[in-house]
Amino acid sequence: MSSVGRVEEIFRELGIHDRVTRVADNVWALQRGSATVQIVAAPEFVVATAKVADKLPAQNREGFFRVLLAANVQLLGAFFTLESNESIRINQVLPVDWLQAKELAFILGNVAMKADEWDDRIQSLTSA
Repeated sequence: MSSVGRVEEIFRELGIHDRVTRVADNVWALQRGSATVQIVAAPEFVVATAKVADKLPAQNREGFFRVLLAANVQLLGAFFTLESNESIRINQVLPVDWLQAKELAFILGNVAMKADEWDDRIQSLTSA
């Protein structure tokens, strides 16, 4: 079974298939709290990702990056990334071979919880 088919099957197993919106052939979105988590199925891995900021701070970028790098330790396997448009995302990756309902539920919940926790915090850091 393809990674796309497996992800869709797990959405049904988890009972969230009616709350997930398909946004591309291999991408879905799920609203959890203030976070919109996207699930991306690639041939060999699945990514849960959520945008937590649209831009970098105008000043003290080095200090800002230090905060994010230090926070990576507490994200339970998730991590911050800086995108080419300078937006900031929280991501978590899972190999397709490991993909089971409990693992997908964990990374969705973890990314949503951490994004919900960090979006306001990052907003305060980038507007300062």
